[in-house]
Amino acid sequence: SVKFTQCEICFNQGFLVQAEAPPGTIFTRFRQVLKLEERGKAVTKRDIALYFVHWITDLAGAEPTPLGGCEKFVIKFPLVVLNSFLHSFKFVTRISTQSETQVMEDYLKMRWSDHTPSLGPVP
Repeated sequence: SVKFTQCEICFNQGFLVQAEAPPGTIFTRFRQVLKLEERGKAVTKRDIALYFVHWITDLAGAEPTPLGGCEKFVIKFPLVVLNSFLHSFKFVTRISTQSETQVMEDYLKMRWSDHTPSLGPVP
């Protein structure tokens, strides 16, 4: 699990949350690393979840402010953006069992359905 958090997976969470790239660009390297790791020991959804705990704590500490706490999340991330990141984690863990396209499609369907104001039925 810890070893997986240190892999170079070239995963850009912003690309997913903001739908800025196709599924292959977002997830292909991630899946390749999963397959490499699987040769030694199966990578589980728990390993991917630990990666995101590491990612979010790394992001939180990216701009240290002694005694200031986690200003990056409190001041620089609008709550809706932070919630989008957090909500996307459960979809990314699916990359261990679904294709890049399936994960992206499921995520985009959820975002469409949850949008306020309503965008109507999912196309």
